[in-house]
Amino acid sequence: AVLVEARFPQFRCVPSARAPQPAAPSRPSDAVMAGARCLDMCRVLVLIGVPAVLARLGEQPTATEAATAPSNLTAWPKLLAPGGAARSPAFWKGSVTTSANALAGEVERLGFDYLATTTIYADTDRASCGSLDTAAVVRGTGYYAVASAQAMQNSFPTGGSCCWCGQAGSTQGTGTAPMGCMSCAKGRFLKKRPYAAPMNADSHIFEKEFDIVVADICPHTGNEAWCPERAGTGNVFHSRNHFDWAHPPPGFDNYYFVFTPAPCSAEINRRIHGMSQCHRR
Repeated sequence: AVLVEARFPQFRCVPSARAPQPAAPSRPSDAVMAGARCLDMCRVLVLIGVPAVLARLGEQPTATEAATAPSNLTAWPKLLAPGGAARSPAFWKGSVTTSANALAGEVERLGFDYLATTTIYADTDRASCGSLDTAAVVRGTGYYAVASAQAMQNSFPTGGSCCWCGQAGSTQGTGTAPMGCMSCAKGRFLKKRPYAAPMNADSHIFEKEFDIVVADICPHTGNEAWCPERAGTGNVFHSRNHFDWAHPPPGFDNYYFVFTPAPCSAEINRRIHGMSQCHRR
C-alpha cells in the first residue's frame, strides 16, 4: 500500500522520449532507451494510482506556475502534465531548504566520499547498461539497482553523446563520482531532503548501509532539475551526483545519500557479464 499525504510526494525522473523497444542484442537508439524507462515508470504510476512529481517534457512553465506550489493534491495534475512547472528547475526556486553544499560535513563525518540526491523510477528489462534487467541483476543479492546521473557516466564508448553503456569519464577533482555502468558503491541515507516536508520514514532506512550497482542512466534531458549533464556541474539542489533508484528500500523518500565507490560482489559481476550486452560490442 502507498500512503500519500498532502505534501511533496516522491519525485521520479522520466526520460526525454517514447519509442518502441529494440530487440537485443542490436544497439538501441538513445530515444528507444529513454522510452523504455518512460514506459516502465508509467506502469508504476498506474499501479499505485497516485500523483508523483515528474520531470516532464514540453513547454516551459509560466512564471505563475513556477512561483506557486499547490497546498493540496488537487492542483498537482496540471503541474504534472507535459509542460507542467514541476519538471523544470524554475519550479524549485525558493523551495530548496537543504542545499547539498550544507551537508559536506556530514559526508566526512560518516566516512564517505560523495553526496547524492535521490529519486525513484521503476524496474525495467531494457536498462541503458546493455539492456540489463534491473530486477533480475540484483534479485537475492542484497544490492539495489540505480541509474546514475549522466554526469557520472559521461563517456559512451559505443558512440553518441548519450546514453548506451555509459562509462565514467574524467571526473577527478570535480566532486562528481565516477559511477558508470556496472560500477558499485556502498552508502547510507541521511535524514534530510532538499525540500521541506515531514519525516515519516521508517527509521531503519537511516540505520544501515546499502549496496548499489549502476544498471541504468538518468539522462539530463527531461530530468534537468535532478540529473547533471557534465562532471563538475550540480543540479538545482547543488548536488553533483544523483541516483534514480529502480526499486528502493522501504521508507525511501528522496533522502540525501552519502556513498563511496566500492568493488561489486562476485555474484553481481557474474550476473552483469552474463546479462549485459555492453561487453559484447
